[in-house]
Amino acid sequence: MKIRKNQLLQLHGGSFPIDETIELDLAGRYTHIVGAEPAHFTGQAFAASGLYIVEGNISGVLMIECARCLKHFPYSYNVSLKETFIDRKETDLELDEEMEIHLLENDEINVNPYLESAILLSLPNALVCSDDCKGICPQCGTDRNQKDCGCVIERIDPRLAVLGELFGKQDK
Repeated sequence: MKIRKNQLLQLHGGSFPIDETIELDLAGRYTHIVGAEPAHFTGQAFAASGLYIVEGNISGVLMIECARCLKHFPYSYNVSLKETFIDRKETDLELDEEMEIHLLENDEINVNPYLESAILLSLPNALVCSDDCKGICPQCGTDRNQKDCGCVIERIDPRLAVLGELFGKQDK
C-alpha cells in the first residue's frame, strides 16, 4: 500500500481515511510462520508541520507452526501502528536510527514494510497451539498430545551432573 505525498498535502490539514485489504509477505520472515491470509488495515494518513503520519490498526490471521508439537494452527492478531515520515528535501533535520521518523521514497509512503514489522514485533517468542500442548517426545518423537509414549525423561542440569554421580556411588 502506497500513499502519495501530494494526496496528503491536498487535504490542507484533513486526514485521508484508509480501509484496505493488503497482501503481506510474512511467510518465511519468522521461523514459525507458514502462511498468511490477507491483512486488513483501517486508519488514516495526514500531513502536519512537514511530517506525514500514518496510523491505524492492522488485523488478520497467520498460519503458525506450533513450537512444541509442530502442527499448524491459525493465530489471529490485531496490532496498532503509528509511523511518521519526513521528506528529506523539506528539512535539514539530522535523522539517526533512534528517531522514529522515516524518509519518504520518491514522494511516496510505502506502508507495507512497517505493517509487516509491527506484526512481527507483536508476536510472542514461542507460539504454541494451546497452553496445554505437551509437544513431541525428545527421545522417540511421538506426539504426546495423541498418546503417551512412556519414555522416562530425566532432566539434570549438566552443572550438577557430577553431584548426581557422587550420590549414585554412595548409594551402592
